[in-house]
Amino acid sequence: HKQLPAVVAQDPELSKVYDTRLYDIGLYDLRNSFFERLYKRAQTQGWQHAYAQLSHQGRMHQDIMTFSSDVFYDGNLQADETVRTALLADLPQVTSSPLTATPIHFIDTAGASYDEEREPDSRLNPQEANLVIQKVDELLACGVSPADIAVISPYSAQVKLLREKLSKSSAGDGGRSSIEVDSVDGFQGREKEAGIVSLVRSNRDGEVGFLADTRRMNVAMTRARRKLIVIGDSATITTHPFYEKMVKYFES
Repeated sequence: HKQLPAVVAQDPELSKVYDTRLYDIGLYDLRNSFFERLYKRAQTQGWQHAYAQLSHQGRMHQDIMTFSSDVFYDGNLQADETVRTALLADLPQVTSSPLTATPIHFIDTAGASYDEEREPDSRLNPQEANLVIQKVDELLACGVSPADIAVISPYSAQVKLLREKLSKSSAGDGGRSSIEVDSVDGFQGREKEAGIVSLVRSNRDGEVGFLADTRRMNVAMTRARRKLIVIGDSATITTHPFYEKMVKYFES
């Protein structure tokens, strides 16, 4: 329940439950999934045998894991020995560099005038997209396979823009045109050796939009096994306490 909720298209007002007989089974809103209701019912009834918190993971480097562990799992999540210190530079075809020999990297675009642009139902950030392409090229130059790179953005318009930019690549591009770009929802339950996350939001008002659903960020940050790169405007996103903690973690 710390990851993405069920996708519901129905209007929130139309999803409210007014039949009090359904409250006994924890059904207050039709937007709540059956899984979420089961979990909450087990909690309220004290059925500790019926649920457990994730405590062990075998996917990612401990530094990629730690922030999510602290925020979502009370610091109890542990990395398996097989992945605890795994880096891109440990892969046989990858050359060691500051990019591949470190597990996490936050690229701060504050003050760079990488302003977001509005679409009817989404947001995009062309200059941030160019920076994503630059980082993709750097990973490829170090020998990282295109199949091992994920580019993720919470905004569908940014996903579309990034796909267009990568698809225009030439035959000698190192294979970047085959790199997978998708939304956070599209990468749910999946993993890649390296992940680049484009947060998009950059505005004077400090509006983060639905980035405020921090479960999405938990999913986005935990798709990468050996290298996580997050690109965003700290001046905008740190108006939200979650992202303030995230930026401090990356900088520590």
